[in-house]
Parts: sequence; structure tokens; C-alpha cells
Amino acid sequence: MALTQRKAKRVAKRYWPLGAAAVGLLALVLAWMLVPAAEWIDSLGQKAAELGWAGPIIYFVLYVIGTIFLVPSPIMSIAAGVAFGWWGLPLAVAAATAGATASFCLSRFCFGDTLEDWLTERPTFNAAKKAVDEEGWRIQLLLRLSPVVPFGLLNYLLGLANTSFATYVTCTVIGILPGSIIDIYIGVIGKSASNTVQFAYLLAGLIATAALVVLITVKARGYLREAGIKV
Repeated sequence: MALTQRKAKRVAKRYWPLGAAAVGLLALVLAWMLVPAAEWIDSLGQKAAELGWAGPIIYFVLYVIGTIFLVPSPIMSIAAGVAFGWWGLPLAVAAATAGATASFCLSRFCFGDTLEDWLTERPTFNAAKKAVDEEGWRIQLLLRLSPVVPFGLLNYLLGLANTSFATYVTCTVIGILPGSIIDIYIGVIGKSASNTVQFAYLLAGLIATAALVVLITVKARGYLREAGIKV
């Protein structure tokens, strides 16, 4: 069957995250080749090691504060991979969940009226709130899985939605896990940049893991669109 222009546009629209992920990974490889990334990463890792037991605590607090002030979560999670290796995964997930919970409470108990006014002017976020109110945890989890929806803004949005605290925390932990694995993986790869063989091995694993996560997010985006949320 011939691929019509309409079908081609539909395929491109649906699977553009795969292409974006491939470009991102290529950019990552080029970055290691063009800039002294290995030296920067070694320096960061050494500083974290010098802090000892205080390092994870300081990181946790900074992640929580950064989440409240809408600092991009991938940057903070990649830093955990660089500083703490794979031990950074549970640390980053815990810190992100704590930061998300703090934002949720601020939204629900402190800034509700102000955020409601802001929400009414943004159709996409308004539709997301209505979908969460109507379909509960399913939509909430899909929103967490979709990287198109900003993590920090979603925390405040869900504080206005009709969802329980326990459901919010559970969906947050499960929903951010795939993306956190990728972010930590990137940080771990950075630490191995000086070892060509290990770097190549980890990069191959990253590509396979990223492909799986992107496929999950593509499905999540599809379900969200069916629910009337344009992401």
C-alpha cells in the first residue's frame, strides 16, 4: 500500500518523539567529543564525594527547592547520575517526589485562587485538569509519563484537581521513573566518557532504554489526545 502524504504526516506527527530522541542522543555524543565534558563531570563527582554523607542531603534539599521554583527536572536528575552513579536514581526519584509534593501542597492550600485564574486562560492545562477530575489516576499517570507536559507546572496543576494526596504521590513516583532512569543513565555515561569501551557499551544501553521510554510516551500522548488534551 502506497504511503500517501496524509498518512506520512500522520506518522510523522505521531512518532516525532522517536526522531527527537535520536537527535538528542546524537547531540550528547557530539558534546562529549567537542567539549571537555569528562573533566567537568569528574570535577563535579569529586566535589560530591568530598561532601561525604552531607552530599545526598544537600542534593535532596536543592532538588526540592528547584522543583518548587520550576527548575527543569532532567538537569537536576542528570546531576544525580554524575555525582552518585546509579545510587542517584532512588535519590532523584525521592527528591523529585518530595518537591512535587511540596508544590502540590502550595497549590492546594496557598495559591489556589491565583492559579485557578491563571488556569482558565490556558486551554491545554484547563483540559488536563478536567480530564483528571473526570477520569482520576489514569489521566494523572499518563500526564506524568508524557515529557511534553512540564513537570513543575503539572505539580501545581494537580494541586487544583480532584485527586487524593495518596493517589497523587503514587502516580508521581510511577510516572517519573522512566524519565528518571534515562536522566541518571546520561549522568552515568558522562562519568564513563574517558573510558571509550565502557562509554560505547553504556551508550548502546541508553539508546535501547530511550527507545522503550519514547514508545511508552508516544502511547501516553495518544491516550491523552483521545481524552481531549492536546500535548
